[in-house]
Amino acid sequence: MKKNILKITLVSAITLTSIGTHAVNIGFGTETILNNETKTFKVYGNCGMCEKTIEGSLKGVKGIEKADWNKVTKMMEVTFNEKEISLSEIKKKIASVGYDTDKYRATEKAYSKLPACCQYDRPEEMKEDHTGHKH
Repeated sequence: MKKNILKITLVSAITLTSIGTHAVNIGFGTETILNNETKTFKVYGNCGMCEKTIEGSLKGVKGIEKADWNKVTKMMEVTFNEKEISLSEIKKKIASVGYDTDKYRATEKAYSKLPACCQYDRPEEMKEDHTGHKH
């Protein structure tokens, strides 16, 4: 009887250790969870095709866990690991495919390549914020 209890305890311990190691290896470790941050910001666009392109610009990018753009509110929600990619880099990636964000304006070349239905009314030229420092 004692041998059976010992065997069950040993098998359970090995199984739990194996599951814990697997969870860390696939990204469920405490460190990974603590480094992720979710941010919301404005991205200009019009339609479902815009949504696909905007979200697609971040698909497969190291450090980005989730990207979701709402075509009604024009708000982007991104969950990412700040140690692997910055919010600024994320916004630049979106601007590089033709969509203005709250901080970065897409180039005319990138914007002009968008399909007609995706060519949104662009906000006025963005001005850099120079408060807090002198030239």
